[in-house]
Amino acid sequence: MSKITGKAVIRVDGQELRSLDGATLNVGGVTREAKQGSSKIWGYTEKPTAPEMSCKVAHTADTDLIALGNITNATIDFETDTGDRYIIVDGWVVDPPSLDSSSGDVDLKFSGVECKRA
Repeated sequence: MSKITGKAVIRVDGQELRSLDGATLNVGGVTREAKQGSSKIWGYTEKPTAPEMSCKVAHTADTDLIALGNITNATIDFETDTGDRYIIVDGWVVDPPSLDSSSGDVDLKFSGVECKRA
């Protein structure tokens, strides 16, 4: 029986983040939109879609939120507990990190030029 993914390890330029459960990855590629006429669908158009990865990391006294927010041109590694790996190339942080002081969680969202299966 095949093992189902339940966790992921997130690394930025080889340094592991203190990521929590629930990280998500959208590998990007192409988004298609239907083109509808007055009586039927005639086809679709395509546009490129950037990959995105979202995660929460545990905040500690040595977590530098400003440094996290300044991440650009990074290699983002998303490795699942089933051994599957995806790499976001030339990645960056999309939004400034957001710290929830009641939980100690920091929300991070990354994007990049492309996503490759490693």
